Amino acid sequence: MRKSFMRLLPIGLALHFVLLWVGGGLAAEVQPLSDRERKEFALLSPFEFKNVLGDAARSAGKPVYNAGRGNPNFINTRVRLAFSMLHRFAVDQVWAGKTVGDLSFPSKVVDGSARRFQDYLHVQKDTESAAFLMACLQYAQQNLGIAPDEFVAQMTAAILGDHYPVPSRMLTVPEKVVEAYLKVLHFPPGKIPSSRFNLFATEGGTAAMNYTFKTLKENFLIGAGDKIALITPIFSPYIEIPVLNDFALEPIYVSASESSGWQVPDEELNKLKDPDIKALFLVNPMNPGAVSMNRESVDKIASLIRTSRPELIVLTDTVYSPFVDEFHDVIQAVPENCIGVFSYSKYMGVTGWRLGVIFVQEENIFDKMIRKLPKEKKELLRKRYITVTPDPNAIPFIERLLIDSRDVALAHTGGLSTPQQAIMTLFSLYDMLDTEKAYKKSIQALLRKRISLLYGAMGAPAPHGPTQTVYYNMVNLHDLAARLHGPEFAAYLTGKFTPFDLLMHLARAYQTVLLPGVGFAGPDWTVRVSLANLPDDNYTIIGNNLVGTMRDF
Repeated sequence: MRKSFMRLLPIGLALHFVLLWVGGGLAAEVQPLSDRERKEFALLSPFEFKNVLGDAARSAGKPVYNAGRGNPNFINTRVRLAFSMLHRFAVDQVWAGKTVGDLSFPSKVVDGSARRFQDYLHVQKDTESAAFLMACLQYAQQNLGIAPDEFVAQMTAAILGDHYPVPSRMLTVPEKVVEAYLKVLHFPPGKIPSSRFNLFATEGGTAAMNYTFKTLKENFLIGAGDKIALITPIFSPYIEIPVLNDFALEPIYVSASESSGWQVPDEELNKLKDPDIKALFLVNPMNPGAVSMNRESVDKIASLIRTSRPELIVLTDTVYSPFVDEFHDVIQAVPENCIGVFSYSKYMGVTGWRLGVIFVQEENIFDKMIRKLPKEKKELLRKRYITVTPDPNAIPFIERLLIDSRDVALAHTGGLSTPQQAIMTLFSLYDMLDTEKAYKKSIQALLRKRISLLYGAMGAPAPHGPTQTVYYNMVNLHDLAARLHGPEFAAYLTGKFTPFDLLMHLARAYQTVLLPGVGFAGPDWTVRVSLANLPDDNYTIIGNNLVGTMRDF
């Protein structure tokens, strides 16, 4: 028996080292996709293809590493605790009035609201949340000119959610606070403009996108057959929505360069000189490129607008701006041309809350362009909005967004729910009060650790810099193949297979889900990795699995 064991020992050791060599399992057999599958997957949205990959990954019955989703696995707890405290105060105030069983009648008395709120905060056991709410009250008064009674009365009424939003577009206190926050976020210190921005609170950035497309179309600012420019790679709905029959627009890609860190070359920006391009849409910082536009690109776009394209519409989606240390955007240079879209979803971990906002400078080109429309189009708009006001031509663009969001007839019950507006206000105050940026630095440290683990497993240095969000990363599979196994292998890989073959193999054999860069109009052989939604150690596993996939092929 012992002799048999000794004879088998070398074989066992050899097998052990083979298992180690392939990262804990035998090299998986590569099963190329059929031509039909490749064509079908190429037509899918990357987020729908993610579901296909997820099904393939789960079929093995093992843990799945889904880095295809952008939903963060972190949340802001302080504001949630403070929201709960404010909510309890609001209900306690109702109970103090007329009550019959569980039926209560909220008071609308404003005077003394702040004093009652302060008395309430002084006796709370959660002293940190109480101190934060007290700081919110003081900041609103001292920095934004909001009277304490007005702040408390409106916030408590909002959090109860017992009335439709009035004004429908956004409550006055939340609008003042969020406007101040957006200015701090989007403009450098010392250069915050005095000009007013009007806001429309929306159900996340998703609704903001839909509402903007719709109102631009309904008001003849874009129309079927028009060209719109997209700085790519870009969040895929910006690619997919324009070509729907609803809009029938012609997208023109203004491509950022991977070799220059996802900045946009001058020859690409020069496409914007085309007078047939009616609008420019960008996500800045980029998704999936994960970098903020540099100052030079912003200046070039601004100069082009001022000199030759004064009516170029710019939609700038800045949801990832809180993650960077250095932020440059077109809205800083030519705010009158910009429609801003912002969401709290990623930074505060509130994707389920649906907290978004559209912001437009009070003096803007959109109102001017509508006033300049031909008589017949003005008459169509008059008929569209006549049930809202006797003078439809006087409706500002920002109000048209609200009205169109509810198909005109339901505009009187439009707007974001008031509890959502209340917590949006608290999130804004939280970030403005955090002058040391402790929360931001915590997130940055977390994401930088994860990207270091990912790249460390792939044997490469992680990208870094002040314009990097590190929320996503674009991994170039061709470059990874060449670095691991040489340029000949990389040429073989890209010549015989498609990125969809590798992604499907990664899902089937390694239970790892990533998204194809081509789905965002990025380079064919790139994949998007979300660094926000999985535990830290998963990124080492994902890096190892990418290396293993290359070995298999």
